Parts: sequence; structure tokens; C-alpha cells
Amino acid sequence: MIGVFKKEKTVKKDKTKIEEQKRKAVQEWIPVKDVFEDLILLKDGRYVCVLKVMPLNIELKSENEKKRIIQAVHEALNGLNDTMQILSIGRPVDLDQYLNYLQEKSREETMSVKKRLLNEYLKYVASIVTSGEAIERRFFVMLSGKEKEELKAKTHELSNNLEKSGLKVELAVDQDIIDLLFSFSHPSQAAFERAPAFNGPYLPPMYS
Repeated sequence: MIGVFKKEKTVKKDKTKIEEQKRKAVQEWIPVKDVFEDLILLKDGRYVCVLKVMPLNIELKSENEKKRIIQAVHEALNGLNDTMQILSIGRPVDLDQYLNYLQEKSREETMSVKKRLLNEYLKYVASIVTSGEAIERRFFVMLSGKEKEELKAKTHELSNNLEKSGLKVELAVDQDIIDLLFSFSHPSQAAFERAPAFNGPYLPPMYS
């Protein structure tokens, strides 16, 4: 009887724990506390620096150039003593400017045939955007540490070493980081909705 009672108590405790987890806000599941000064502040007190690495098609290079690029990247990463994360994430191509251009051209067009063709093409491009079919691959390298200045110095050093291979590398600023987090946590929304614009040292408050 005692064993059965303990088992029922454990089951009730597990169910209560599951219900509590369901009631948790989204912010409690995400390890990110804030984004500021081109850094991610995690809930455990560590900072994360993010490098944006532009894609490079080495198939357009000669065999010697391929070997040189691969060797340079290997040396840059191998020379880093700290842990790092490499993230490759698909992101819908930003066609907003192109859509605005087509809309403006359609408004200015006087010939009815051309105007109709432009409107049909505009609908086609808009459907590609909303469906998320046009995807670009983005690459990021993330370093973490407890000291901000030391972490930034290591990140800049890694950036310089990667650029020696011919790669174009940039330090992600606040808006880039917010866009990355938005694309990672809201992949379906990213197809037709942009990340909120960064307008200050704090993110907008969340209300329950």
C-alpha cells in the first residue's frame, strides 16, 4: 500500500510539474537575457559575440586557390583555444525593396497591358516571399565568455584570421543579432515578417 501511495504521489508531482512548464512564458525557455553593445547577454551571465561570414563559392576558384582557402580557414579555427559555435541558418531573401520598386513602376505605367503584366508579376513575387521559397543561407560564428572586452578582442582576432582566407567577415551589430534570433526562433514567420527594429538599449517589455 505504501509503495502504491508513493507511486501515485510521484505521478501527481510529475503532472503538476508538466502543468507548470506549460504555463511558463516564452522568455523563460530562451537562454537570452538581453542584446546590447553588439553582444548577447545570456541568463547565466556569459556574453556571446557573433561574426557574420559571407558565403563564398570556392567552386569558382582554381584547385590551388581552394587548398589555400581551406588551409587558411583551418588554421584560423585551429588557432582558437576557446569553444565556439558555427551556425548555418536558412533565411528568406529580403525582397521588400524589389517589391516596392515593382509597385512604384506599376503605379507610373500608363499602358494598360504593361500595367496588367506588372501586377501579375508583382503577385507572383509576393507569393514567393510569403511561401518562403526564396531562401538564402547565412553563416555565423559565435564565441562566448564572461569578460566583454576580452571576448571582443578574441572575436576581432578570429575575424582577421578568417579574412586572410578571402572570406568576408563582419561583427554582427545589435540589429543583426536580433534578426538572427528572430529567424532561429520564428522560422515560419521570418518568411513574411521582419524582425523588430532595434531602437534602444532594451527590448520592448512583454506583458502576460
